[in-house]
Amino acid sequence: MFNRLLLYILFTGILGTYTLNRLYENFLRPDSLFFAQTIRTSEQWNKGLRKNSSPCYVFTGGSEVRMNIEPQAMLEKHGIQAVNAGVQAGCGVRCNTQIALPFLRKGDTLLISYIPGNNNLENNGMTHTGINFCHTMQGFSPYINGIIPVSYYSLASLFRGSSTNYAIHLMRLITRPDCIYRYSSPKNAEISKTGRVNVFLLNEQQVALNNEAVEFRQPDMQSWKLFLNDLRTYCQKHGIKIAMYISRGHSSAQRRKNHASAALYFMSLGYPVLKDPYLGCWPDASMYSDTALHLNAEGARIFSEFLAVQLKNQEYWSKEELQQFIDESITETAG
Repeated sequence: MFNRLLLYILFTGILGTYTLNRLYENFLRPDSLFFAQTIRTSEQWNKGLRKNSSPCYVFTGGSEVRMNIEPQAMLEKHGIQAVNAGVQAGCGVRCNTQIALPFLRKGDTLLISYIPGNNNLENNGMTHTGINFCHTMQGFSPYINGIIPVSYYSLASLFRGSSTNYAIHLMRLITRPDCIYRYSSPKNAEISKTGRVNVFLLNEQQVALNNEAVEFRQPDMQSWKLFLNDLRTYCQKHGIKIAMYISRGHSSAQRRKNHASAALYFMSLGYPVLKDPYLGCWPDASMYSDTALHLNAEGARIFSEFLAVQLKNQEYWSKEELQQFIDESITETAG
């Protein structure tokens, strides 16, 4: 009798924590509610594209995708059918990619954004935020038919909340109830018909870059390998191609050689990297909005149209080009 009571209490506690976490994540969490809206908008755009049988390019990543990739410009200017499936960096690379998978069809290409410097994927590329967002949007399918592994971390995250998130949410309810999440306010941002978020805040334009020489360091990116291997298995099964690109950020050109080294690593694993001479460093402050990774409307248009041209012409880096760039950059720095 006592053992049954203990089991009942344990089961009730587990069910209760899961239910409370679901209620918060599904209906109250500000950032998740906002990005869920962007995903639904992208789904409508994707639905319209699928009336044409031509393959699509689906972009996956964090807010550097959601704020920077404008599929309408790519389609209207260059006839490239693209979908913005970005979420936010706080979800983790694996979880962001999981969100993009339902957008894909056989023959499509999945374009993975690499944020310069994001070399160590903690917890296998997952976060508490990302796991819960995947569950909110896709239920249990990420564990069954996706790339979210069944592990203690990935399952336990569904049964526990985030005290940090609760505290921030409560603080904003008290101090700024009219703008609990910055991008939810119409004065700060809007969602385009393709799902891209246009941010009106322009504080990054006031940031001055440090153009001092940067030491070349070979990045340790082994944690990407497990994630990409799992993704490759999924994509091969579904007839989907994979490519990488380096997202542009407000950063000194001195850092390009390090980013070129990261591109070489992806190529060593068999993934083509879209050719962009900026290599993740676009120093023009006038192209940015509120952070060093968020482009404004003009910057997003220019970058998206550039990517469309590269995709149309199938312009990818060669290993020789990248190695030559690294060698020349190191020589210039040493000189």
